[in-house]
Amino acid sequence: MANFLTTQIGKMVMESSLTFMFAALLMVFSLFTSPTSGVTQETLASICSQTQNQEICEGILESVPGTTSADLHGLSLISINLTMKQGSSNYDTFTKFMDNSTDTALKESFRNCVSLYNSIMEMLKVAYQLSEKKEYESITQPGESQTLAYNCANGLPIDSPTDGISRDMIITCETSVSVNQYIVGVSLK
Repeated sequence: MANFLTTQIGKMVMESSLTFMFAALLMVFSLFTSPTSGVTQETLASICSQTQNQEICEGILESVPGTTSADLHGLSLISINLTMKQGSSNYDTFTKFMDNSTDTALKESFRNCVSLYNSIMEMLKVAYQLSEKKEYESITQPGESQTLAYNCANGLPIDSPTDGISRDMIITCETSVSVNQYIVGVSLK
């Protein structure tokens, strides 16, 4: 019986030692693979708390797999890129509606949106270039783009099938504005 207990205790000690060693190796490995300068959940919450809808803002930013491993510079580029993608998608949609509309007034409203989104895309290219240069205090284009997106939405009927994408653009612009304002605020501290 004593041999059995000694054997069992030895197995338990060995299993505990292996478990401890595995946990220690896992911790060491995580130190080397976890980004130390990545954007934390607290930072995202702080950025997005300045928007109309914190949850949607965080969802927009977290939709990109690299967000949490990006530094603030990377987050600026990500936010502007997301805004450019939404703008491009909206531009394509408004172009299709313009081309397919038979109602003259509605066709003109869609034509106006196409023109506004063309301007938006040009402004966002400038914003991206400024972000690449880390000139965050000069990045005003997402806010200006948000105003143009509002202008487009306000020129369309309330029941327009494009209402959802207009809202998406406005929220995505607002998210980008908040990211870049946060970076400016952090750099001033």
